[in-house]
Amino acid sequence: MNKKCETLCAPGERMAMSDVHAENARLGNHLCSHYFDFFPLPLLVLNSFRQIVFSNKAFIDLLGTSDVDSFLAKRPGEAVGCVYAATGKNGCGTSLHCRECGALQAILESMRTREKAVHECQLLCRDEHGGAVARDLRIFASPWETADGTYYVVTLLDIGDEKRRQALERIFFHDILNSAGGARNLVDILMDEVPEDAREIAHMARSSLFALVDEIQTQKQLLSVERSEYVASKITLQGLEIIHAIVGEFRAHPKALGKSIHLDENSVNVAVSSDFSLLRRILVNMLLNALEATPAGGVITAGLRREEGRAVFWVANPEVMSESVRLQVFKRSFSTKGHDRGLGTYSIKLLAENYLGGEVGFTSVESEGTTFWVALKQCVQSD
Repeated sequence: MNKKCETLCAPGERMAMSDVHAENARLGNHLCSHYFDFFPLPLLVLNSFRQIVFSNKAFIDLLGTSDVDSFLAKRPGEAVGCVYAATGKNGCGTSLHCRECGALQAILESMRTREKAVHECQLLCRDEHGGAVARDLRIFASPWETADGTYYVVTLLDIGDEKRRQALERIFFHDILNSAGGARNLVDILMDEVPEDAREIAHMARSSLFALVDEIQTQKQLLSVERSEYVASKITLQGLEIIHAIVGEFRAHPKALGKSIHLDENSVNVAVSSDFSLLRRILVNMLLNALEATPAGGVITAGLRREEGRAVFWVANPEVMSESVRLQVFKRSFSTKGHDRGLGTYSIKLLAENYLGGEVGFTSVESEGTTFWVALKQCVQSD
């Protein structure tokens, strides 16, 4: 081991090359190491000085080399060509830049806690031509206890596609919502100025833009929920007011053309502590599913009842699902409406049960048609 080295971040000491070769030979004979090449992701084994003492074939392929000695005893940043690896006096992990490195944070955390650690890492590396290449990685670091001591297994997952997709989605949703929302607002302003003989077309345009904005917002919210990025904000809501407003709103929806939406006259108001946006999305999806399942001339009924201390929101339509459909309701990508569908009932269950602590169900029988329901805990209001 080298004498104590200067550093601005992690320790800079290293093990001698001869000792690293000895570690590499020992690990090469270890039973577990024989299985590392079966692992599809690049994998490194580090010693306590954060030097590479072993790797799998996926990491060798990542570097584009067949010479293990070209990276043996190096630290991860030095091996992959991080532009900041040489800025510290003692290499990777010892400069000011290294303090923000997710890979180093994962490794040090695993060393400190002796447990698995996961961090994201944005690397700027040099390619074979000297140019800069950005890499987005998710780093997994775990201690590996052997008879010869503790090592640290580091796995690199490339999340560049994931990050680019998320960035594009954010830009898309921002721009498309602004455009569609602006067009909808413009039509609203112009409604009073439209000649009588063009009113029907104007109403159709307004309904279409309303549906477009709602669909975009649906997809944006679902992505946020699936990634666990959405933070629910619960407030006391009057259930009957919400369902009454949504029923009135969706009578003008394009999918309601030639169909009727009724609010059950026996509905009662039940207060719930819930996230308004999520509850509205659930009820909207229930209505849309019912509208899509109902032929022209059909009637959809929505309602709210109190049942055993819960508020039960429900939407019914006259059609009956086949047994095959009933057995697959709520699956993420299952749909009777064709490919690339199947998010409606799935999102109802995801939002209600994972975020609102509710329960979701349905019935579908010949004598009654199909009814989807969502039950939420009743909110007890003080006088």
